[in-house]
Amino acid sequence: MMSKKSKIKAGIIFGMVMSTFFILRDLVTHDNLEIKNLIMFISSGLVGGALAGLIFGSLIGLFVNSKLITQTSKIDTASDETILLETGANHFKGAEGVGGKLYLTNKRLVFKSHKLNIQNHELSISLSDIGKVDRYKTLGLINNGLCVTTRDNKKEKFVVQEIEEWINILTEKNFLCI
Repeated sequence: MMSKKSKIKAGIIFGMVMSTFFILRDLVTHDNLEIKNLIMFISSGLVGGALAGLIFGSLIGLFVNSKLITQTSKIDTASDETILLETGANHFKGAEGVGGKLYLTNKRLVFKSHKLNIQNHELSISLSDIGKVDRYKTLGLINNGLCVTTRDNKKEKFVVQEIEEWINILTEKNFLCI
């Protein structure tokens, strides 16, 4: 499930980008840059961006919480395996950020894609095979990346919801030294 906080955050970020786009579009495409028009451009850009953000946040929440996404990204667990944490995530496989869910169980870290990806897959890493976990900035800007390095130096990169919770649980449970 995508939290209300995540939907709001996605909507605000999208709304800010769209507001900026709308304002810049009006400034570039209009010749008459009097104060009255500038105020109108900024006002309409802010209102348009706010509406776009509200709609985007709502639609992304409906998509992520839809049965198609939640059912196709479920994992099977062994009888002695417990899911400790699960959130929406993207796993970078080549150039594609494959959408799905990342799970932490008492035995492994598992990513399972949903069916609306080009590269559908499931990745399972035993906790004993994980050598290191780091944060990284997606696109060098957003600090929501989780980089898992296995003991044989293979790196798997994820963008996850609730990055702090992932770091805290991995540290708290003493699975890894971060």
